[in-house]
Amino acid sequence: MFCSKILVAFNDSDIAKKSLEKAVELAKTNSAIEIDVLFVAERPKAPYMVEEALDRLQESIYKYGETILAEAKDAVSTIDNPIRFIEEEGPAYKVILEHAKENNSDLIIMGSRGLSGVKEFLGSVSHYVIQHSPVPVLIIK
Repeated sequence: MFCSKILVAFNDSDIAKKSLEKAVELAKTNSAIEIDVLFVAERPKAPYMVEEALDRLQESIYKYGETILAEAKDAVSTIDNPIRFIEEEGPAYKVILEHAKENNSDLIIMGSRGLSGVKEFLGSVSHYVIQHSPVPVLIIK
């Protein structure tokens, strides 16, 4: 299977960093392979929060995303492939699948679980993406 466009779901977890390393490894095989590094900012579900506090929290999440993506830029500095760093808002599983579809990704690379700390083989986001993705998903453990 040849990949021309890889989507990497990226956050601050060690597994996400390994996912990005795997994408770089694959991209080194062909300089035409494109990589999208996607950070998803999920708005917290807090129905009783004051709107102003919720807005400040969301702003903080976006700043955190910028920091995370800056770290990703350093991690891919060894390759000359086309790379985009994207921050989107919404439920992670939905944003990942929509981004893959809208941008013609032909491989999604993501960690087996995120930052929730739940100790199971697959997290809820990775499980959902695997079940609903029209393209192959490479899960990094």
